[in-house]
Amino acid sequence: MTAYASVETALEATHEGAYDFLCKPFKNPELLHILERIDEKRRMRWEIEHLRDHLTGEEVLGESPAMQSVFSLVKQVAERDTTVLLRGESGTGKERVARLLHSLSPRKDRPMVAVHCGALTETLLESELFGHEKGSFTGAHERRAGRFERAQGGTLFLDEIGDISLSVQVKLLRVLQEKKFERVGGSDTLTADVRIVAATHRHLEEMIKEGTFREDLFYRLSVFPIELPPLRNRKEDIPILAQSFLAKFGKGRVTLGKRAEKALASYAW
Repeated sequence: MTAYASVETALEATHEGAYDFLCKPFKNPELLHILERIDEKRRMRWEIEHLRDHLTGEEVLGESPAMQSVFSLVKQVAERDTTVLLRGESGTGKERVARLLHSLSPRKDRPMVAVHCGALTETLLESELFGHEKGSFTGAHERRAGRFERAQGGTLFLDEIGDISLSVQVKLLRVLQEKKFERVGGSDTLTADVRIVAATHRHLEEMIKEGTFREDLFYRLSVFPIELPPLRNRKEDIPILAQSFLAKFGKGRVTLGKRAEKALASYAW
């Protein structure tokens, strides 16, 4: 606080680490309002640090208000066994959030298995998800467990769920409804004890209108939707993300300079 108020003084104080700026004389409600905001920021920082304990170095996501809202939703749903749909543009960290959800869930000691649906053909995806019996198709020389079996008791992450065909959607819907499935070419019914976290960058509602995505599957998947903001809407996270990548990929101890931070923030993310 100071009796000499000026823009220069305020800027200098904030650059030196001050949270806010008070001019004397001040009113008590004004001070209380600032203290409340400081306490809220302290509480949110504690929650972020608590969540970060469950993350590896490569899973740092950011500290912006937008990401704090995401963390809050993650905490709300992590201990439930409900299906979660992560929505956002490519590169917004959907798989990292899925891994955070798993690490905070009661299933954390069981496997987390990821399937990148958009990278596989319909036949391969069906086999990857549900497994196959020996001789069920050309090249099936032995029985193979699918991702549902491998994720038993844990979490199955279905990335780019909007890319799967209608026929695979039908089979996935059955698993969500009945917790049952069969391997490709098999007749034995297996039980799926997994929590499903799905992700997409597509507008599934538009796909429903176009007839390329099932509405009933959409509602089964989006029991608890979480929208991930693009980096252009949270540029204050750029320094911490850049530093995380430098630590992961850099040789030796590398830090990010202020000019580099400004350059990165100027890009059209």
